[in-house]
Parts: sequence; structure tokens; C-alpha cells
Amino acid sequence: MVYAKGRNLLSWSVLLGAAAVSASAWAAASDASSVVASQGGANVTLADIDTFAERIPAERRAPFFDSPQRIETLISDLLVQKQLAALARSEGLDKDPAINAPGGLTADERLAMAETKRFKEALVVPDLDELTREEYVAQPDKYSVPAALDVEQVLISTNSRSEAEAKALADKVEAEARKDPAQFEALVEKYSDDAGKSANHGLVRHAGNVPSQAFADAAKALAKPGDISPVINTEFGFHVLKLVAKAPAQRKTFDEVRPQILETLKKDYVQRAVRNHTDTLRNKPIDANAELVASLRTRYTEKQPLPDPAAASAKKKAH
Repeated sequence: MVYAKGRNLLSWSVLLGAAAVSASAWAAASDASSVVASQGGANVTLADIDTFAERIPAERRAPFFDSPQRIETLISDLLVQKQLAALARSEGLDKDPAINAPGGLTADERLAMAETKRFKEALVVPDLDELTREEYVAQPDKYSVPAALDVEQVLISTNSRSEAEAKALADKVEAEARKDPAQFEALVEKYSDDAGKSANHGLVRHAGNVPSQAFADAAKALAKPGDISPVINTEFGFHVLKLVAKAPAQRKTFDEVRPQILETLKKDYVQRAVRNHTDTLRNKPIDANAELVASLRTRYTEKQPLPDPAAASAKKKAH
């Protein structure tokens, strides 16, 4: 057997390929208890990888395991999971009936999740008030109420009428709107050719940002809610606008956004701490059986049935 030690040698061992696997490695590969890799006192066996492989649709197993990078990532993830599970057992978490309840996960998966949860809950988050204020100062736009410029429009299209006819109808809409701005929505329903009017009732939000410069300028020129624009000509036809809402961008006060910022900073702190914790486990030296790792490239070919851990165990006992 060839054993590769170190953090980055898993890739090397996988790249050996099936052709480099010795007869003794193939014999070991028939035993599901054979250890593929070890790290921090945790072992990943062929049975562990078989369990993972069972979750992959049969037609996708061979392509998945034909990637050295995916194999290395899988082994690394399983080693971290087993180290977390070992920590959970040392904390007595395996005695919790709730954690041991069946749910489609392996015992190591359930314990690794429980250990991660325990780690998070045990974290002492430092005072983040100073960072909270720094975030508020550094991101003024992020903690502001954006400017509002919303209008309702009646669109008179030139698709089914001449330009002169469309302009005359738009002038009529403008006159009626100025007489009674409160009835503008009724004018939308009666005259507008906007295909989306049944859903938006003529409402155009952020009208100052629309692609048509003439439309945007006309919207910006309206001073107060209820004001009616003159008729505007764009590539879509003729428009009459009514201002619905207009307000400049306003920065929220620090007291208003402090809870939001603080909660975000706390989550970020916890996520970093968890990531650092798992990275510490992941970066420990790895002892890998290079030949067994290489054998994974062809262990799950479509022509070859998935190894039966129970049968392998019975065969081992018989010998």
C-alpha cells in the first residue's frame, strides 16, 4: 500500500488513476472497512464513501468520481464531518435522543450538525458597537431611504391611429385630467394603450430612471402629488403623467438602523468563527492511502454494481 502524507497529496494520489492501482489495493477495495484517509484521529473508510455514492443517481456516479478534484473535496469534507462528530461525542451530544432520531442522515452528519450548533451557541460575541457605527458612516447609501418619483401614465399609442389622431386624444386626456386629477385612474382604464395597465393601473415607479429622457424629464418636472404633465411624445406614443409620489433620498438615523447593522455584524462574526473552526480541522495533516483513493475512479462505474457493505462485512468475518 502507498500512503501519502500531507494536506495536498490527495490530489496527487487521485491523479495516479486506476491504471496505477496494485492488486493488493484492489483486494483492499473489496473490504468496505478499509481506511481511505485519516485526519485528526478521524478515519474515512470505503463504506463511508459507498454511503455517499448511494445518494448519487446511478447514471451520475461514474462521472462524479471521474473527477480528482471532486474526490479530494469529498474525502476532505467527510474527514471534517467525522472530526466534528468526534467532538460532539466528547461533549456527550450523542446521548441526546433528538440528535439520534432518524431523519435520512448518517450518525456522523447529525452529530457534526449538532457540534456546529453547539459551537455557535458557545461563542461569546464581542462588543460590536464601534464597528456598527463605522459601518453606518462608511455606507451612507446603504442605510438611506431611496428617492421616490412615482407617476401614473395614460399612453396613447400611434400603432392603430395616426400621429395627429393620437396627439388630439392625448390633448383631450390632459384636459380631463387637469379638471379632476382624482379621476386619473379612470382615464387610465378608459384611454391608455399600455398593455400592462390591468396589472399596474398606469403606475410607473422610479420614473426618473426610465430609458426615455423625455418621459424622465417630464416626471422630474412635476412638483407635488396630483400635478399633471403636458403631453409628452416618445417612441411609444403620447403620454400624460400624474405625479403620485416625490421625495428626495433620506438617510436613516443611526438609532433606526443600529439593530439591523448589529444583527448583520453578529451573523458575520459567527460565520467567520465557524469557518475558521472547520478550516482548522480541514488543514490538519492527512494520511491517505493513495492506491485506495485512486481506486475510487473506477469503483462506481455504471457496469459495476455499488459495493454492498453488508456483504463485504460478512466476507471479512468468514475469513
